[in-house]
Amino acid sequence: MVITVADGAGIKCQAGEFSLLVDPPSQRKGNLILKTRTELPIDSFSSENIIWGSGEYEVSGVRVHGIALPSESTAKTVRSIYAIEFDGMRIAFLINVSSELSEDMIDGLGEVDILFFSADAKKIKPKQMVSLIKQIDPSIIIPAEDSAAKILMEEMGQRVKAEEKLTVKKGDLIKEDMANKLVWLTTK
Repeated sequence: MVITVADGAGIKCQAGEFSLLVDPPSQRKGNLILKTRTELPIDSFSSENIIWGSGEYEVSGVRVHGIALPSESTAKTVRSIYAIEFDGMRIAFLINVSSELSEDMIDGLGEVDILFFSADAKKIKPKQMVSLIKQIDPSIIIPAEDSAAKILMEEMGQRVKAEEKLTVKKGDLIKEDMANKLVWLTTK
């Protein structure tokens, strides 16, 4: 799987011909699109490959578990986090989280291999961010924003350089140096 930051915002995971986009900045085409923040009302003619809320889904063999963030949702906005099974790995997306997660939410994510993470630093302190990440205990942590990368590098004591992409296979995750490894991706 090849992971990049798409068009300056959003995330792209590509495995073979299948592309997964998370919060793309425009109506980019992908086999599967996840929205962590969706404005209401929802277009009833929205494509079946766009997932914007809680529930269990399967698109082209990719299983998705969406978890609602009721404390962050409003009458005009739905907020969600996701855990997916893709290319033999479990990937979780916690983007712009502004409150701590309940034990049920963390359990719903399952055993995470790769965690995409960013949080509202005005509402969640850096130490709380790291505590949440440690509860999830992923092999790889990818900050979804440059500001999150800088905070996490400082709090986790890891110095990493920004990369354009990450290429990873399930077998790579078993190596000892892959426990809570921070990977900083930036635009090309």
